[in-house]
Amino acid sequence: MVPSTSLLLNIVVSSIAFISFTKAGYFDPKLVLPFLASIPFAFFGGMLVLPIMTLALIFAGALFAASISLLSFGSKIELHRAKIIRSNLSIKQIAVLGVPIGVSLGTLAGIVGIGGGIWLSPLLILMGLANSKQAGAAASLFILLNSTSGFIANSISKPIDISLLIPLALSVTAGGLIGSRYGAFKLNHDYIRKIIGLLVAAAATLLIFRFFL
Repeated sequence: MVPSTSLLLNIVVSSIAFISFTKAGYFDPKLVLPFLASIPFAFFGGMLVLPIMTLALIFAGALFAASISLLSFGSKIELHRAKIIRSNLSIKQIAVLGVPIGVSLGTLAGIVGIGGGIWLSPLLILMGLANSKQAGAAASLFILLNSTSGFIANSISKPIDISLLIPLALSVTAGGLIGSRYGAFKLNHDYIRKIIGLLVAAAATLLIFRFFL
């Protein structure tokens, strides 16, 4: 039930985040459109019904990869903020990398229910296409659309616990309203990125211990 639950919560919070970042003027469609080749693949990934051990292994690997990206890229982000090159690139040039990356992230998002934006955001920054807030705006729309596609597929092929979703959705809405406003208008993302990276690594470690040790 985890993928369908997390994807629906992604839809709630990423909608709020996208509105906040757009109001703050950080959304640039060119940064995200090529990556949206992910959407049908998120649906395909959501339709897959994998053995629980296989799903747990993929889920743990995805969490560790997200944690590494969040923790290790922090020191490099400042170096790339001064090298934003998106204005010199056409959408076709961005698509050369964006389409295959989007396909990969979309498939993974549908399978494990993470949304994909947790990888897209650091990638945009490291490629010199966006600063942290522009990447946040692009990633929020990426998460919203992929999570919607993946959730529809999951709702067809897997059970959904509505009694669990309602209280979680209320909590996520409250957190999303607070976090997206601070993220878009006030806070530097670096400290938040490190905290989330540690939490994600802890979750992956617990998953490994539960299923494999």
